[in-house]
Amino acid sequence: MTEAVIYNDPSKLSSTALHSPAVPKRPTFNRLYGKHDVLDGEYRLSQKILAELLGTMLFVYGVCACGALDNDTACSVIGSCFMGGVIIYIFGRISGAHFNPAVSLALFLRHKLAAMELILYIVAQIVGGFIGAVLVGLCKRAKFKELAANEIQFIGVKKNGWYYVSPFLFEILGTFILIMFILASCERDNYLGPVLGFAFSTTLIAISGIGGGVSGCSLNPARSFGPALLQVMAGGSSTPMKQIWIYIVGPLLGAVIAAFLWPLFIYQ
Repeated sequence: MTEAVIYNDPSKLSSTALHSPAVPKRPTFNRLYGKHDVLDGEYRLSQKILAELLGTMLFVYGVCACGALDNDTACSVIGSCFMGGVIIYIFGRISGAHFNPAVSLALFLRHKLAAMELILYIVAQIVGGFIGAVLVGLCKRAKFKELAANEIQFIGVKKNGWYYVSPFLFEILGTFILIMFILASCERDNYLGPVLGFAFSTTLIAISGIGGGVSGCSLNPARSFGPALLQVMAGGSSTPMKQIWIYIVGPLLGAVIAAFLWPLFIYQ
């Protein structure tokens, strides 16, 4: 019997169908592509916050350890970028695998994150980034003065206006590219699936190749703030903290631009 006939004459619907209780649809999870029928309510907020704290801690540790403990530039770039993909595999389904205030801000503007969640996510990310920096210092035999904190990469260049404008523009552009990738990947889901974790890593490698020699390619205020703060506290160079505005304002601005431009490309 077609749906049209039942709609026109509901009496033709069988009594079994009328009186049988509706069976709730069980949430399903496709482990390959990360498709999930239930986007909210599976995990408690406390679990999400803990996942963001631990995930950011491991991410910052991996990124800074690659820079502080490995002298091979290519290996450090590849290692730090793929560290993000590994952590997405671990925590992606729980919190959405943000690990970056810029990502959380963009998803908040896309109505995929509540205001309270945004605040708690950012706090967890900042704390996690600081703890990750502490772990790097401990692995360097308590040498907290050298933590691969982000700073402008130009060496021997006169400090005119462009000295600060160029890395600032790259942090905006690089974060814009990263957020556009994330929004394109998460339009129907609230997190990156395992396959997209690999794509996320390759995206970071591409962005690092474009402008890593300009700003250090942070694209993440939590990654920059924790190591810079700890380095200053330990009596190390204060340059990263003096330049921290580049690595906070730039990524956040890039995230805002991406969040407002992405709806122009959503299929209607």
